Amino acid sequence: MAACVTYIRDLAAGPVVARTSPAEGQLPKRPVLLASLRTRADLSRLPKDELIHAVAFFCDSPKDFVLLGRTISVGTPLAPLDEVEAKADRSGLYNYVVLLEVSRRGSPDSQPPEVGFDLMKTPRSVCIRLQGGYVAMHASSNTVRISAKRIREALMRYEESAGG
Repeated sequence: MAACVTYIRDLAAGPVVARTSPAEGQLPKRPVLLASLRTRADLSRLPKDELIHAVAFFCDSPKDFVLLGRTISVGTPLAPLDEVEAKADRSGLYNYVVLLEVSRRGSPDSQPPEVGFDLMKTPRSVCIRLQGGYVAMHASSNTVRISAKRIREALMRYEESAGG
């Protein structure tokens, strides 16, 4: 079996916008951050075996287990990457979105212990990288940083538009 390794070195953070997430399953409507990511890589062309996903973590504590967001979405309306084909813009860049949770209760008894957070009260910088696959077949990217300031500004615009 030949190794299939994809390195994405040009991943960049784009705009960050806060929106109300539609209720899905058991999840209530809630604010989420739409973190835009840009690259020249067409992720929809990667072998499905690579199971590409986002790894989001707090930049100041990368070893903490925190459930911020994993799914890479594309298009309008947003759809999971594995369901639609990505399209480049005029400049040849592909735009992807990772939905980031704004708040989540911790679960200190889980293994590993899950860290809780509330970005509305305490904005923190979030780092995101893309990865997936197995030993011989995998994809990975550089890590991008979304500053606490950008997160705070997006959440302030959200609160203002919501009348809060």
